[in-house]
Amino acid sequence: MNDKQSVIVIGGGIAGLTAGFKLKKAGWDVKVLEANSQIGGPIQTVLSEGFLAELGPNTILETSPKVTQLVTEVGLDDQKIYADATSSKRFLVRDKRPHALPSSPGGILTTPLFSTKAKFVMVKELFTSSWDNRYEESLAQFVVRRLGPEFLAYAINPFVAGVYAGAPEHLSVKHGFPKLYELEQKYGGLIKGQIKGARERKKRQEKSKQAARMFSFKGGLKMLPETIASRLGKSVQKNSRVTDISQTGEKWQVTYTDQVGATGQITSDHVVYAGTAFGLPNLKVNDLPEANFAMFDDIYHPPVSSLTLGFRREDVSHPLDGFGMLIPEVEGFDILGALFTSTLFPMRAPQDHVTLTVFIGGVRQPQLAGKPQDELIEMALHDLKVTLGVSGKPVFSNHQFWPRAIPQYDVGYGKYKEMLDSLETRYPGLHFTGNYRNGISVADTIKNATELSEKLLGIESIPVE
Repeated sequence: MNDKQSVIVIGGGIAGLTAGFKLKKAGWDVKVLEANSQIGGPIQTVLSEGFLAELGPNTILETSPKVTQLVTEVGLDDQKIYADATSSKRFLVRDKRPHALPSSPGGILTTPLFSTKAKFVMVKELFTSSWDNRYEESLAQFVVRRLGPEFLAYAINPFVAGVYAGAPEHLSVKHGFPKLYELEQKYGGLIKGQIKGARERKKRQEKSKQAARMFSFKGGLKMLPETIASRLGKSVQKNSRVTDISQTGEKWQVTYTDQVGATGQITSDHVVYAGTAFGLPNLKVNDLPEANFAMFDDIYHPPVSSLTLGFRREDVSHPLDGFGMLIPEVEGFDILGALFTSTLFPMRAPQDHVTLTVFIGGVRQPQLAGKPQDELIEMALHDLKVTLGVSGKPVFSNHQFWPRAIPQYDVGYGKYKEMLDSLETRYPGLHFTGNYRNGISVADTIKNATELSEKLLGIESIPVE
């Protein structure tokens, strides 16, 4: 008799690979089914002509010890590189020029980014009462109520464009920014909450996104999914698109098709869906209406184009002494912002060259994202010339178009979470994890997949050494 537990993980992105690795390490029989010929999902890296381009995420934040633990367990500590110290400096564009964000409370009083009136409103936040939750607020409503319209336009709008490729008028503060929401609900305000919340994060060995260290790997972020997949070995099966999941007694049967259309079936004790939100409507579970995922097709994933451009250092007048710059919508540019990628990490550009990663499209201007590469480069060069003093043409370029990029946690997003919770309760052994559930970042995805694995293993937390 074999008492070993078994699991089928649907999706070979970082969520599925993390869950599969953790469970296999604990002795489970694991099979990871990836629909495509490449694992890693949006985590993809291109190396060419001495330049390194990240096609999706560019960095990982060490917000949780679970992230650090995964890197150690897969044996990548010697390949991990932390972002340069200058990355703590961030730029926002106002009046067509990039200005460094203040790094201290005192700096807020002298920065040209905000008017005297806006600074007064920020101070007044200490005395603004908590929201009574009579309806679900958008992030824009939340920010205007606590910090005023100018802070929304020149801080939150570009921040949301950089993180979500989204718009604060649509995003739910409760679901899209739960920690921000909790600061007000638990502590009565953002400033008070930052101070008191820091103590609790310290107890949990967690760090805020502002304080967490940022890292990548010498060969780019692709090293993480590729290394995990190598550790999983034959447990990873590519070109296997799952079509049906059915429950028979306490077992689950998964049906899939391979690249030539042949059908296969696998049986296991558990099924973990770690694919995309927009992949759920193509999935049938027991052919029951309760498991109809059509509603998940309504989650908006705006199109985004990512351009990695390499320049001679002499052709960029800005010192690029920071993480990058974000551009408020009111400034009227085509690009959402740019990361100073060769400043962040070494080995991103040849000597005497620099790289910038530019983003176009998103909720702000979705019609631009799908333009041809030449047009996108011209848009980027125009905006970079004004903001960063870029002259001449790039000596290297790489373009990646994401037709459905980042899931938007818009107002009302709770119904999707409730649906997933209901399905997991109704069908024991069926589980869901991914960037559409409890956070969109790579770090959030790793943390959530790890916690799901711990739950399946029946433990509160895997010790972090």
